[in-house]
Amino acid sequence: PVFNALSREDYSILSGVKQLFVGGDIVSSSQARNVLLSPHDYSFANVYGPTEATLFCITLLLDDPEDFTTSVPIGRPIWNTQAYVLDDNLGPVPAGVIGELYVGGLGLARGYLGRSGLTAERFVANPYGGAGSRLYRTGDLARWRADGVLDFVGRADQQIKLRGFRIEPGEIEAALCRDAAVAQAAVVARQDGAGGDGGQRLVGYVVAAAGATLEVAALTAELSRRLPDYMVPSALVVLDRLPLTPNGKLDRGALPAPEFTAAALRGPRGPQEEMLCSLFAEVLGVGRVGIDDNFFALGGHSLLATRLISRVRASLNVELPIRAVFEAPTVAALAQRLAQADAARPALVARARPSEIPLSFAQRRLWFLHRLEGPSPTYNIPLAVRLTGELDIAALSAALHDVVARHESLRTVFPDTLGVAHQHILSASQAQLVLERSSVSAEGLAGALAAAAQRGFELSSELPLRAHLFAVGEREHVLLLLLHHIAGDGWSMAPLWRDVAVAYAARRTGRAAELPALPVQYADYTVWQHEVL
Repeated sequence: PVFNALSREDYSILSGVKQLFVGGDIVSSSQARNVLLSPHDYSFANVYGPTEATLFCITLLLDDPEDFTTSVPIGRPIWNTQAYVLDDNLGPVPAGVIGELYVGGLGLARGYLGRSGLTAERFVANPYGGAGSRLYRTGDLARWRADGVLDFVGRADQQIKLRGFRIEPGEIEAALCRDAAVAQAAVVARQDGAGGDGGQRLVGYVVAAAGATLEVAALTAELSRRLPDYMVPSALVVLDRLPLTPNGKLDRGALPAPEFTAAALRGPRGPQEEMLCSLFAEVLGVGRVGIDDNFFALGGHSLLATRLISRVRASLNVELPIRAVFEAPTVAALAQRLAQADAARPALVARARPSEIPLSFAQRRLWFLHRLEGPSPTYNIPLAVRLTGELDIAALSAALHDVVARHESLRTVFPDTLGVAHQHILSASQAQLVLERSSVSAEGLAGALAAAAQRGFELSSELPLRAHLFAVGEREHVLLLLLHHIAGDGWSMAPLWRDVAVAYAARRTGRAAELPALPVQYADYTVWQHEVL
């Protein structure tokens, strides 16, 4: 942070300095070039090293601005120091592949005083050194370049998993800093998604170099040429400076939320465009949308595009493929596709069911794997909730029964007839969910939760939901709900817990929860799916 601040000022303030070492943060290539191109008579080096490796252990002398057109490497290990970029199995990764950085050598600390557990976790046996030697697991991600120097990529604990992709924010920050007009950059994943969906989206924050003006559209276009689509932030926010914590680190919590606003507004020219403008605004969570505004420029992504298609189907009774949003991302362009669109498929409603309800296609896959491999925890979905205060266990048991009674999928078993599986929905009285209870110490809680989550389900006869209550103290409990993937998915956990909480609050007052009946159940969806597909 000090270097970043100095580099935006007159470099003459460094006159008289003999050696300039920069470390502790990512150095932007534009700032380093500016320093080297300014008149100076000092040596300039980038240094890297955690406290556990005695000040710094990797360094690179910076003397040619052409050596780091994309990012500033951290360099090579110093004398009597080793650096390894390893995978999860402590195997070396090839040059250009990201792995975790481990360091070893004479400068390595012995461990943490009085903290043997943490020492064992971070100081691991060195498979490439002599007997008894150790490596320090830095928690940083790096990669070897073709010229034998190391690139710092980011923190392993800051890695983002977004819509199935693993993303290193440091890579995007380095790509932003390649622009000479960018002095600093930060990239985070924010939860304040459009439409209130709470989904994560990438947001970039940039600070202009001294005397430079940043054009967000141009920066985004350049990123799109350098990076795959899933790594391009949904929004770029220009700041005067990045917020810092008292110890000089980036204060991620103080980064402002982006404002997704429509550009110069051109209003709808007919009823269909008016409806599409309304649907765009609803899905994206913005006030108004013009017919020329790009869905993705306003913060849209593939999951929101799926939601938009669903809204269009329900509101306009037409069937558009998901690719239509990518090919025609504005209201004006998408409205032209409506004339060629097919009529919407039949709506999902409660319907007559056959005597043996088939499995949905997703359930069929899971049932096949279950029969092939036997009961397995691979597809268990756990939800653990800490409960503090007085707990009414009888009310909790009754609430769980209420939720199972409300959702047929939670009281469905999957027997087969001559090898063909079907859904058998138990009645509310038949489906007895037992709240398993046990006492456990605070130290043993993690192990007890893991053991409970590893128990497989017998899908042909057992409910696909289990409930475990661990008593950690008189007023401290942890409730574990374990759901098999054949009855739900990650999205199911929020409404499942919401229903449990509502039912428990009602049962605490001595009455059943007044939850409305569901308009459709999963069995209705299954029958509808087989009809449509």
